[in-house]
Amino acid sequence: MSAKGGSASGGKTLFVRLSVAIFLVAFPWCCFAIDVWPGSAGTTIATLSEPSGVVWHEGRQSLFVVLDTGTLKEINASGVEINSWDLAGGPDLEGITLAQNSRYLYLGIENPDSIVEFDTQTGLLTGKSWDLTTWMTGDPNLGLEGLTYRDGYFYAGLQADGKIYVFNVNLSQSGIVSHVETTTPFASYTDISGIDYISDTGLSYLIYDSHDALIELNSSNGIVNHYSLPANNQEGIALKTNCMSRTADVYIAEDNGGSPGHVVKYTDYPITCLDADSDGVDHTSDCNDYDSTISANQTYYRNIDGDGLGDANTTSAVCSLSAPEGYVTNSSDPADILANGRSFYVNGNNYDFFTVDPVTVQYTDLNFYSDDYHEVIAAGLVRKKAYITLARVRGNEVAVTKRVRVKIKKKHTSVSITTQSSKYKFTTRFSRGKKYTWKAKSSGSFKRSR
Repeated sequence: MSAKGGSASGGKTLFVRLSVAIFLVAFPWCCFAIDVWPGSAGTTIATLSEPSGVVWHEGRQSLFVVLDTGTLKEINASGVEINSWDLAGGPDLEGITLAQNSRYLYLGIENPDSIVEFDTQTGLLTGKSWDLTTWMTGDPNLGLEGLTYRDGYFYAGLQADGKIYVFNVNLSQSGIVSHVETTTPFASYTDISGIDYISDTGLSYLIYDSHDALIELNSSNGIVNHYSLPANNQEGIALKTNCMSRTADVYIAEDNGGSPGHVVKYTDYPITCLDADSDGVDHTSDCNDYDSTISANQTYYRNIDGDGLGDANTTSAVCSLSAPEGYVTNSSDPADILANGRSFYVNGNNYDFFTVDPVTVQYTDLNFYSDDYHEVIAAGLVRKKAYITLARVRGNEVAVTKRVRVKIKKKHTSVSITTQSSKYKFTTRFSRGKKYTWKAKSSGSFKRSR
């Protein structure tokens, strides 16, 4: 019988709680902060006789609940009963879990501590069982109180000492079981009453009845979170995760020891899933674990001149399949340029192309000599003067190689640049018909040409 079974359970629970209180007074050094419950207020979804363990079945979208009286029930997420099975001999059922095959449930029995297999298709025990009493010893009324399955092993909680006993169980053959290790999740707590391992989060969730506490335990047996539990008489725990909303529904089986017990649902319990979007990339590596279309930052290239070509030297890595404003997916622009008065932004940096701030600026870029360099030719107007500049660009290597100033007799309002690449020439034309033709050299210099 469990700690909540029959009239004796009430006295035993009171004794445990009084013992805890006396211990805390005598040894105040053991005291510690426990975080407040982070989920919603509880809602009773089912009233049952001494519920002592619960598990969520994802495939069937239902809860399975074991009762101290030897009954197994299946209810939906709202608490409506779907199935009920009375098991032969009325075993004292205290824990329940799923393992490798979702067809079978594994039921934890207290006194004698053991595991039995139940077939959900036939609605019967299969006859397979595994005795744990060699390792889980002590008061038969403070025995196995929680059972879960993690990474190929069964984890059974012993109420007498609050420890977890890990077993390697041969599921294909009855009776073949070996003890792997025993762990102490939290030395200050005994009276462990429920365990549920959730593969989505990689955590085990442990509850302690006399302490009204829940502990999240990682694979290294380290405590991740430690919360106070609402209400009391907690005997079983199950989580139904919603990774994309980062929350879980928590179901607690409350065994009131002779009085009607309850299954209570708490929503909005915060979780972090290992791979929320199920794209095969762990959340520690996934740049957005809530979007299965992307898992790594994408590199985009600055396109300041709006020609659709990006600058390989100026990048932005963002977790998005859409380029940020001003960036493109390609890196094929040899000279990404934006003019602002005398200053030209070229491939990530600013350079003074002129010694003054022209009123009107025009520029072009080309590859005169079919080499690694691009020539950038710029022309600017200030009153009756024209400024002509040539710069050579290779990646983020930018050199202004020559500037000239030309006096023009009349004030012009516009300038254009045309090129004759085959002859290494370019022509600057002004609004009133005036023009100058120049010939460029591979060194970056240029001079007037007829």
